Amino acid sequence: MYAEQTRADLVTAARKLFVDNGFADTSVEAITGAARVSKGTFYSHFPDKRAMFAELYIELLQQVGALCDTTSEAIRATRPDQPAMTAVADLTHAFLRRTIDDPLHRELMAQAPSVLGEQYRHVNDTVAQPQIERLLTVLAERGDLQPDVPVATVARLLLAGLCEGNQIIAAAMDREEALTRTFQAITLMMSGLAADGVSARG
Repeated sequence: MYAEQTRADLVTAARKLFVDNGFADTSVEAITGAARVSKGTFYSHFPDKRAMFAELYIELLQQVGALCDTTSEAIRATRPDQPAMTAVADLTHAFLRRTIDDPLHRELMAQAPSVLGEQYRHVNDTVAQPQIERLLTVLAERGDLQPDVPVATVARLLLAGLCEGNQIIAAAMDREEALTRTFQAITLMMSGLAADGVSARG
């Protein structure tokens, strides 16, 4: 129980410091100082601060993935004659919106490519992409997508677009305007996947 609480304290401290100072300017000493534990205690839980960052990033993707799965289930429950793409558009907007509303989401998404390096793609491919594939599969089964859409390839491209969208919004002087433009661009791309007569906006 004590070990679990100590680990939780370290993670809580790291979340705040990564947001306030960025990964590069956050030292292990700063994390342990904020958590009021020794460096030895830190290394008994994490091999380095990069591993801690990776855990936080994976946790973020899992949260987004859960929303994606919830959307998939909601679409499954929708009658075939009712539009399903509205739910996808809402999910896309909510994901991008978090870049403005959630500082931790914004900083983790912005810093992950440089911090994680090659691990970044692996994490995205194994943690986030499967949920997007499931969502696309549900849409394809309903007939909301063009025939023979290559689901795995499209899922990877959409994920890359969403991640890049977060980068664009995070770096913008006017994030609200950037959100509008980015959402519009992704919606237009989704329009090319939608079956004839189906709007990507629902």
